[in-house]
Amino acid sequence: MNFHYLPDFSEMSRKGFELVKAEIDKKPDLLFCVASGGSPSGLYSEMKTFQDQNPDFFSKLRVVKLDEWGGLEVGSTFTSEHDVQTRFIQPLGISKDRYLTFDPFSADPDEECKRMKGELRLSEIDICILGIGVNGHIALNEPAEILQSGFHIAQLAESTLNNGMIKSLKQSPTFGMTMGVGEILRSKKILLFISGSGKKAAFEKLLNEEVSTQCPASLLWLHPNADVLVDKRVI
Repeated sequence: MNFHYLPDFSEMSRKGFELVKAEIDKKPDLLFCVASGGSPSGLYSEMKTFQDQNPDFFSKLRVVKLDEWGGLEVGSTFTSEHDVQTRFIQPLGISKDRYLTFDPFSADPDEECKRMKGELRLSEIDICILGIGVNGHIALNEPAEILQSGFHIAQLAESTLNNGMIKSLKQSPTFGMTMGVGEILRSKKILLFISGSGKKAAFEKLLNEEVSTQCPASLLWLHPNADVLVDKRVI
């Protein structure tokens, strides 16, 4: 993994944008895996700022969503979909035919995961954007003895449910729908953003260079082209 230590969130986001732009310059219609959450949000803002001056730069970009919360009340704005729509899809004008996503309110989440797997089967992700959970999870692949390779329904860890805004929800998510570690590792390039409170312990585990399913992010050591962008205030 290539580690980039940046002084603050803004610089981390700008560095992420440089790496993303370099790939899109080479392949304008690349497949971009978008993640929700605060860590990559600065990257998306940088992309929007650039687009304001270069309206056609992202016009061929194809997008797939990394994961989704399940079990929320219909209409909840806590969904990954709401986050990704407001921070990325709508600002960049990504059309429906260029966006593959989970339905957060699907009546059959298992079938939803199978649909995602089928639609992505013949495609290769060019850039996968990730954040890291307080327990070292990537996407909603939680620490466990065994990790799933493909899209699947994920049982959420207590450390995930007790973190951040989830604790304040009237109705918390009861499961997740997520891309598996196999699909993540098949991506040509991975950008892992590390920022925000409570991430220091997970980051220190990652630095051990020990690969363990108890710290899913550590599997990124097996990837040949992974960049880790670190807001130094975390450490």
